[in-house]
Amino acid sequence: MSTNKAFSLKQRWLLAWLLTLAIIPALSIYGRRLQTLAHEHLDMGILAWLIAIPTLLLVILVLIQQVRLGGYRRLWHLSWALALFGLLPLTLPAVEERLHFLVFGAFGLAAGRAFPIWLAVLLGTAAAGLDELLQWALPDRVGDWRDVGFNLLAVGGGLLLARLGHR
Repeated sequence: MSTNKAFSLKQRWLLAWLLTLAIIPALSIYGRRLQTLAHEHLDMGILAWLIAIPTLLLVILVLIQQVRLGGYRRLWHLSWALALFGLLPLTLPAVEERLHFLVFGAFGLAAGRAFPIWLAVLLGTAAAGLDELLQWALPDRVGDWRDVGFNLLAVGGGLLLARLGHR
């Protein structure tokens, strides 16, 4: 029964990875239109919270799971995870840039749980670069090396969260 449960959990992580894999190019392709809609219909403070809350919830839920599995000694991860996914995005000038940490952090987390670590790192690195390459090719978008760095940082943080407790 535990094998079936673990397999089912692995399938859920694979599904989460596939979902984030679909969201990344969709945000690149439709991002400018979504950004325009958000600026026209939402206060930037509300948009900031709409990005920050799911990001922080994802981090906190993973850490709660880790505390349940491995005890409170894993709670120290809260400090770096909140700094990376909570404080660092707040320093970015455009609210929309904070979305990198939610989307690519979730991608790294799901990849780290669904695949062997070497493959998860490869997939995360490829996604971080290919997303900006796609934006470079789109007429209304601009690929940016700085964004590749944010994407890689978020994927790395997601991978670290995913590997907590894995040996």
